[in-house]
Amino acid sequence: MRTCCRASRGGFVLVTVLLISTLMLGSATSYAWFARQEMRRVSDEEFAMVSRGLAMIACQEAAEWIAGDKNEYDSRHELFYSPNFPLEMFYGEWLVSIKIDPQDDRISINDIFLPDGITMKNEYTYAWQQIWRMVANDEIAVLLQDYLDKDTTPRPGGREDTYFPNRKISDFSELLRLPEIKPAILYSRSSAEMKVDSFFTIYGDDKININLVPKEVLAILDPDIGSDAAESIAEYRIENDIKNARDLVKIPGFPQTAGTRLNSVIGYKSNYFLVRMNVQLDSRERNFHVMLKRGEGKCQIVYWRE
Repeated sequence: MRTCCRASRGGFVLVTVLLISTLMLGSATSYAWFARQEMRRVSDEEFAMVSRGLAMIACQEAAEWIAGDKNEYDSRHELFYSPNFPLEMFYGEWLVSIKIDPQDDRISINDIFLPDGITMKNEYTYAWQQIWRMVANDEIAVLLQDYLDKDTTPRPGGREDTYFPNRKISDFSELLRLPEIKPAILYSRSSAEMKVDSFFTIYGDDKININLVPKEVLAILDPDIGSDAAESIAEYRIENDIKNARDLVKIPGFPQTAGTRLNSVIGYKSNYFLVRMNVQLDSRERNFHVMLKRGEGKCQIVYWRE
């Protein structure tokens, strides 16, 4: 009997030791996994922090380049703005690639009214009607004027509701508050698909940079321009910059009547610039998109995305 008890007691101790060993091994494995995860998290946070700091330095450099550009025009022929010439900056083993893309290339949806905030600029009346006829319908064209203008008096064929912002918008998604606006008409998925963002921009001033505006937008700016004149301008820009009104009217096929009518909404410079930065270290990278607005010899950040 005593021998049997001793054997049972010994077996119990062995099982206990095995269980404890298994638990300790499992704990050690879990701790090792946790430690690796924490090291990876700390490393990722460090990479994000350093890359953000380098992007801020690079953005400041880009802002100084833009502010220091004294040309009377902005185009993608200029070295800093060429899509085929990314600027590269090295900080030790870190590489920051920068591309600067001048904006003001479409109609600013926030600048379609006169300073009173109610009356639509006559120069944009034709384009406004054509755009909404292409992407939606005439009813929306009228409704959106009531939606965006400052007053609360409905236009003929329009309406005013309490949820209308009656102010400038900060993103196209704000238009979705209007039930007649559907997401499918706001954003284009390719250059061949013409949607609201193909014709309008949030980040633009009251003048469109003729050096950058897509020919599809040019074609609907004025009834005398059309697709043929828009194509002529697009072909001319392949090799030439349009520096002023004299250059514009010299382009074959460009109607001088349109130039006269659009004089107050066509420009040759940009005030907004999209700065794309890619920060790399070995195989890791992080991207930053920053919108800068130029004015009075300096640039300010409008938004920062990463």
